[in-house]
Amino acid sequence: MKSKTEFYKKFFEAVTKQGFEVKRSTSADYLADLYYKDQLVAFYTRMDTIEKNPFVTVPDRLMSAIHDLARQSALQAGICVEKPYTDKDPKIANGVYKLSEYNDVILACKHHPMFEYVFSTYRLSPENGTPVQRQYFYNKEEALENFAVRSGLIDEKKLFSEEELVLIHSELIKFMITPNDKTVEQFERAGIIIERIEELLPALKDREIHLEFELEFQHEDELLAEEMEIGD
Repeated sequence: MKSKTEFYKKFFEAVTKQGFEVKRSTSADYLADLYYKDQLVAFYTRMDTIEKNPFVTVPDRLMSAIHDLARQSALQAGICVEKPYTDKDPKIANGVYKLSEYNDVILACKHHPMFEYVFSTYRLSPENGTPVQRQYFYNKEEALENFAVRSGLIDEKKLFSEEELVLIHSELIKFMITPNDKTVEQFERAGIIIERIEELLPALKDREIHLEFELEFQHEDELLAEEMEIGD
């Protein structure tokens, strides 16, 4: 899950399909109000919990249905469901476990009733050691990558996302198999980069690259035509 916004979209769409109506809450404590058959039955809080409206009678099965939809939406969004810490990991406070620390940067994790395991990275203030610049993540890989960059373990300039790597791989393949003025050195270098990307993403080795040949070779035809005109 990239962000809570992704979850909100899935969850609110899911409850709407089940006959609920979602309205923006007028209270600062709530993100949204959930109505069922024109009755306000529950509140979605800014702490990402769902509370039953205590002033009306709300069947338990209805609240269970709302919680089930929230859980399903979170799973569909890709939350981390594998526990990333053990009782041996240092417990900081309020159920937060410290997974790693380097250069005054902390990687931590906490269990959440709806989002399972929520990660965070933050710096320790050099003045008093308190957490500052905290960032939250719902995907373990993204949290680890952010920690590695913030702590200085790796150079951010050398990082590419999986989508970026796939795009780069496609363009390099096209570069290798289409006519152009590449040198032997460029050809060899492109081959090395392709191999490195395929080591990171093995599935790319068997992927078919579809070329728009008319577009790819149009430039070559134009150049050839120009040369023939000059020759005449």
